Amino acid sequence: MLDKTLLGPCNYYCGNCAVFKNSKCLACAKATEKAEAEGRVFCNISLCVGSRNLVSYSDCKSYLCEKYDDGIFAESFIKYIRGKLKRH
Repeated sequence: MLDKTLLGPCNYYCGNCAVFKNSKCLACAKATEKAEAEGRVFCNISLCVGSRNLVSYSDCKSYLCEKYDDGIFAESFIKYIRGKLKRH
């Protein structure tokens, strides 16, 4: 059974992520909340989805806009994941 709290606004399931499984990430929803409380942006997609009061990015009329290019498949995100996995 999937945990709905682990479904990211970009529709990626954080429960499948090696960083989350290794307890090196809070999962997108909680990481976004933490970043916002600290005045940072964790994810542009999450920020956009929240500002439009949507549940997920696929609910947006502009689905697959340029923000998606900065999402989980962006080079910067891949580097973030690799960095998290290398840290002990």
